[in-house]
Amino acid sequence: MKSLTEREIRALIHLLGDDDIKTAQVARKTLIEARHDAEPFLEEARNSPDPHVRTRVYSILERIRLDELGQRFQRFCETPSAWIDLEEGVFLIAESGYPSLNRTHYRDMLDDMAREFRHRMDHQGLTKGRELIEAFNQYFFEDLGFAGNRDNYYDPDNSYINQVLDRRLGIPISLSAVYLLIARRLRIPVVGIGMPGHFLLQYNDSLFIDPFHKGRLLNRGECVQFLMNNGFGFHPAYLSPTPTRFMLVRMLTNLIQIYTNQDPERADSLTAFRDMLTQSYVKV
Repeated sequence: MKSLTEREIRALIHLLGDDDIKTAQVARKTLIEARHDAEPFLEEARNSPDPHVRTRVYSILERIRLDELGQRFQRFCETPSAWIDLEEGVFLIAESGYPSLNRTHYRDMLDDMAREFRHRMDHQGLTKGRELIEAFNQYFFEDLGFAGNRDNYYDPDNSYINQVLDRRLGIPISLSAVYLLIARRLRIPVVGIGMPGHFLLQYNDSLFIDPFHKGRLLNRGECVQFLMNNGFGFHPAYLSPTPTRFMLVRMLTNLIQIYTNQDPERADSLTAFRDMLTQSYVKV
């Protein structure tokens, strides 16, 4: 597409407020295609006195931002599955909702949490076993205050790691992600277990940890009973470690389900991210 002049771009932005929805849609499509020329003028138009223009400019800028994030996400997805980094993945997902988040701030927060518990491990002589997990659960759920968001389970902020860290609230998989990122800094052997209907953690192939219920410890039989009681039946794969790639797929699926009615365009972008993860897996 040929470059647009400033005059042409401003005229298209003005047409975003047109009462004829088809005219506004043509203007929107053209501005998206001319994003590199149009973006500075779109940013300026955020303050337009026309509420229709403001709303549609915001939508265009959001689409441009998510497209650019999608290019970064595509490169991430092409990483071989064995090297997929959970921390990078959850921050990329969080950027879809919070583009200006400060990764350094949140990584420092995770480092500080790990460092504090490392002092406790050294002081108390904790190295492994149930005592170590019980102490870590005490620190994570009681001292740090992480908890399941029972009152507003479907709040999208429950799935963005920056918000989970700030509010200390989440859903099973996002709480598991934070737990894992701290545990990995401490070299505590914990993995994610993506059961149908619920996400758990497992320590050292023995203890199962329920992060949504304050780190309640479960044995294998109790996990099987949960599956049977909830109509899932049982298959050994249900209690196998979930690869990082598919943990991220599950996190995206949760957000897609939330946004399908609230914000269909965002849901479409997140669906594209999820497809990148699964398609890249097939190629790898």
